[in-house]
Amino acid sequence: MDTLRKIYRAKSDFYPRMVFDKENASFLIEGRSLPEDSDAVYSPVLEWLDDYSKQPNDETKMVFNLEYYNSASLRKFADILKKLKEIGDVTGTKVSAVWYYEDGDESSVENAEDLMSSIGIDMEIKVVGE
Repeated sequence: MDTLRKIYRAKSDFYPRMVFDKENASFLIEGRSLPEDSDAVYSPVLEWLDDYSKQPNDETKMVFNLEYYNSASLRKFADILKKLKEIGDVTGTKVSAVWYYEDGDESSVENAEDLMSSIGIDMEIKVVGE
């Protein structure tokens, strides 16, 4: 079977660094996420997760380490977490997430807590640098 291609996108002022690499168990979105078209940015990730769901790793840990993001990006983060939760529910793989936030950024903490409770995914919420 062909190995699942990796997604790697470099960080810019408007786009986060993204790594989705099954082989190295690396699932990461970091930096700033302010795209005009969040569907164009995150649809490839959701499609990648569909392929990943066919043969997921035994454990999947999604890491979010965002300086700033817009509401459209937050909705896409929710879609990613929902898809990961579904993968865990269907396949039995252990799925979790880590959400890093800047010290004092209470809105980011609230967003993470809302995602965790509404989706039902195991998520650690940590200050950057912990």
